[in-house]
Order: sequence, then structure tokens, then C-alpha cells
Amino acid sequence: MKILAPLRAPEEVGPLLAAGADEFFCGLTPPGWAEHFGQAWANRRSHQSAGVRDLDDFARIVALAGGKEVHVALNAPFYPPGGVEVMAAFGQELLELGAAALIVADLDLLLTLAVAGHGARLHVSSLATCINPEAAAFYRELGVARIILPRHLTLAEIEAAMIPGMEFEVFLLNDGCVFEEGLCATTHAAGAFCTMDGEGTEGISAETLERYAFWKWTLNHCGCRTGNGYPMGPCGMCAIPRLLGSGVTSFKVVGREASLERKVASVRIAARSLRLAREGGGPEEIRQAVSDLRGWPQMCEGRHLCYYPDLWARKESGC
Repeated sequence: MKILAPLRAPEEVGPLLAAGADEFFCGLTPPGWAEHFGQAWANRRSHQSAGVRDLDDFARIVALAGGKEVHVALNAPFYPPGGVEVMAAFGQELLELGAAALIVADLDLLLTLAVAGHGARLHVSSLATCINPEAAAFYRELGVARIILPRHLTLAEIEAAMIPGMEFEVFLLNDGCVFEEGLCATTHAAGAFCTMDGEGTEGISAETLERYAFWKWTLNHCGCRTGNGYPMGPCGMCAIPRLLGSGVTSFKVVGREASLERKVASVRIAARSLRLAREGGGPEEIRQAVSDLRGWPQMCEGRHLCYYPDLWARKESGC
């Protein structure tokens, strides 16, 4: 029952701990990566906009975390020839520097690290698209510690995918995706075409196009808007009580590339929601608290920001 917070610099550790972070994740790129592999990403975010600067900064982050786990994303969906070997060696170095776990998507890299004896310190990225108990059992046999379930799974699908002997992490706040991210071949190097308006809209009503544009806007943090200083965008906080009951280990706050102010506000509202759930608060109480803090009740009432809208469909049907 942890709040997993994003970061990219040592000076972010203290404010995020004060806001309620229980563990951290960040991204690093191996030294000399660009010279060998060009624009290929070492993880699922750009090093320039979202990465920890270097190994010295990472060592400081681990020290400042004071025993709180720091996980490192090495989760590009695939690597160019020679990239897996470089990333495996880099992952070994990160573990020696104090990384609690490596977040991996590429199966070749995951197998290389598992065979090297690091299975217990591997987390399967959501980009690996583990969506059922059979896939989870495969990773469990490799000795993997945790599976990060994709953001598109419903609550019922999350519960069906979870198996004993494995930690599970789910998305809680920030960042949507138009497609299933793990099945998308792009790393946005050529632009995020998934959120661009293209051709082929002939015959589609203006109302439908307007609703589609609004949906894309909500997935993209409502245009990076905030409500009373709290970020708007995809949110699963009112589902925390049910997810706790399912045995979820960690709740992921997304946004390595965000400003520190935005990260702190995200972690603060997530920690408040988790505290309410631990004290016996239900979905309605958490939704009201979040709505009051943000000041945009219509976004919750209309289910516009829901990661897990099936929570409310279940309640409204009387199930």
C-alpha cells in the first residue's frame, strides 16, 4: 500500500517525501548512449525532459531517499542491435549503486537480467502488456518481483490478472494514452500522432469529433490545467478501497517530466486519498474529497477523468 512518486533530480526527494511518497521511480540513460544509438530511447521518456542527469545525481537520490526504494525505468519497448547488452550492464551498475528495482519492458533485456540472477529486483513495465494471470505466472517463474499492470485494464481485469506470490502496481494519477501503450510502436520521436487530428474525418458528425477532441484533452492532463493547484487528468483515486482489497501493492503517480510543484501536488492528493481509504473511507467519500480539493466537480460527476469508470458502472447497476 504505497504511493510511488516520479522524480528526476536529487532536490525533488525531500519535498516528495514530505508530500507522502513511499517509494520513487526515475529514468536514466547510459553514458555515451546517443553516440552509439542515436535517437533510440533508453527508457520510455526523453532523457532531456524526464531523465536523471547522471549516475552521481542518482547516487544522491538514493542517499536522500533514506531507505525508501528507488526504482529505475529501463523500459523502452525494444532496443537497437547491441542495445540490450549495454542496458544489461548499465542495469547491473544501477543495482550496485542502490537501485531497489529495474523497470523493464523488452523481453530480451528482462531475460538477460533474470538469467544474471536479478529476477527479484525486476519489475515488469506496463509496456510489456501483462494483462492476464497466465502472463503473470510466466513472469513469476522468472523470479520477477512486481508487475505493473497497463493503464487500460478495468478493475475486474486487474483482479483477474493478479496471482499469489507477486506484487502488483497500478496507475493512480496523471497521464492517459489514446492507444494501449504497450502495443504502440511509436516512442513519439516523430511526434505524438495518436493525439493529432488527421485525415479521414469525412462523414463523422461535428458532435462526435468534438467529443473525441474533449476525450483527448482529458487524457493529456486537461491541457496541463490544474484545479486549486492540483493537476487535472486521468485519475483512479476513488478506486483505491477496492484496489486495496484486491491486494495491490503500489499506486503509481505518473509524471517524471513534470515540474516539482506538479509532482508534489499529485503526491499530496494521492496520499490523502490513500489515507482516507485506510481509515475506512469509501469511493464516494474519496471522490468528494478529491473534487473539493480540485474544485472541478463536473469532471468527476461526468466520469471524464476516470481510469476505472467500471467502479461507478458497477455501483449504478446495483451490483
